[in-house]
Amino acid sequence: MLAVCAGCADRWFEAGTLESAIRNDQFTSWEKPSEWSQWRGGVLGGAVDERPLPTAWRAGEGLLWEVEIPGRGNSSPVVVGDSVLLTSEVSTAAGDELAVICIDRFDGSRRWLTNVAVARGRTHQKNGFASATVASDGERVFASFGAAGLFCLNMAGELVWKAELPGDGHQWGSASSPVLFAGLVIQLAETPSESWLLAFDARTGREVWRTHRESRGCWTTPVLMERGASGGGDWQLVVNGTSSDNGQAGFVIAYEPSTGRELWRARGTSDIVCPTAIVADDQVISVSNNAVFAVSADGLGDVTTSHVRWRLPSGGAYVPSGVFYRNRIYLITDGGVVTCHRPDSGETLWRKRFRGTFSASLVAGDGKLYAVSEQGDVQVFEAGDEFVSLATNRFNDRCLATPAISNGQFFVRGESRLYCIGSAGDQRIADARPISADGAVPSPSDRQQPLEDAKATPNDAGGISQNDNL
Repeated sequence: MLAVCAGCADRWFEAGTLESAIRNDQFTSWEKPSEWSQWRGGVLGGAVDERPLPTAWRAGEGLLWEVEIPGRGNSSPVVVGDSVLLTSEVSTAAGDELAVICIDRFDGSRRWLTNVAVARGRTHQKNGFASATVASDGERVFASFGAAGLFCLNMAGELVWKAELPGDGHQWGSASSPVLFAGLVIQLAETPSESWLLAFDARTGREVWRTHRESRGCWTTPVLMERGASGGGDWQLVVNGTSSDNGQAGFVIAYEPSTGRELWRARGTSDIVCPTAIVADDQVISVSNNAVFAVSADGLGDVTTSHVRWRLPSGGAYVPSGVFYRNRIYLITDGGVVTCHRPDSGETLWRKRFRGTFSASLVAGDGKLYAVSEQGDVQVFEAGDEFVSLATNRFNDRCLATPAISNGQFFVRGESRLYCIGSAGDQRIADARPISADGAVPSPSDRQQPLEDAKATPNDAGGISQNDNL
């Protein structure tokens, strides 16, 4: 058996060494360098302290490259080695095709685009059919397109396997991203007719387990955490929310990721849930459409009355996820209200409102946080008990996708373009280019289509505009 280690460049471990990897804490901690290999990074936390990160950039300065992305999509970029991976819904003569795209992280050129399916079912106009972020172990890419299925491609863009997902889709579409753990690809698949949490063998696509959920549709992505306050315990997979059709509060539920067995649940989520739960040391912070509460993650069964540590009367987001960073919880609402909280009590330390509306989740690193508005403003502010603004950077692009951080670079997906921001010194990384089993550098597939060359500097028509602070 092989196991994937998120947070340590997603290396594959033989089963005999997996226990050692966990014991040595190679699975987790934003304090260790990691690739941004799935939704919200290697351990799905949205924060990484590996290298200095850019604060302010402007036209001609700090923008390493920008490139047009065909079609539309809200999925976040994922960065593995020298590849940037994302999905898109591309209009063709055959219909709206669902594509996985690989971009060279060094110059922004496109390596391949593989159409894997035709869009099926309905979706919300703001959601689209390409909102789930891919996950990658460095050898394969896993992409979920809801009713169209779960797909595995190799790093050359060739289809390896496809798995059907249960249910007939949701009228608002899907957005839950695949999660990698211990050689498994775990996928939340929820529709009004039936809802499941499923795990597939990452190499073969064989279904390993499935767990029924009493829910009528969630758009959250599960998050991994370790059981026990002192560490060294078993891992658990936390799903933020169960939806209903009668307005009743739902549950945040933890499962055993190797089997799908339910471990604990706590009531209190809204009936529609999009944000990913936040792991804050030994507790889970559930955020959903105004509801915010903290649960100690070491219980069993229904822990609503025994393990809920605190609740906030308001402040939960409808779409964007918050982040736990340097012992503080940071939340952002769709309306742009950012708050900072103590993890032990939920006490609000400060509150700030940004202009615009927000769908992208917060990300953090290098002592600062980034909030990207739908209007293309990137607010950069200090991590700490007082609000300190560092910069406001502007793109001439609509931005709904959550940005990615990798090796000192900041990747932002707009409505039509992908941007890489950082310094030229961060361009080359050790052991960057992944090699295949026979030792050869993967080549693009025959299905590639040419795309315009990435622009090293933006033009006057769009891309990036002047920074307020420069």
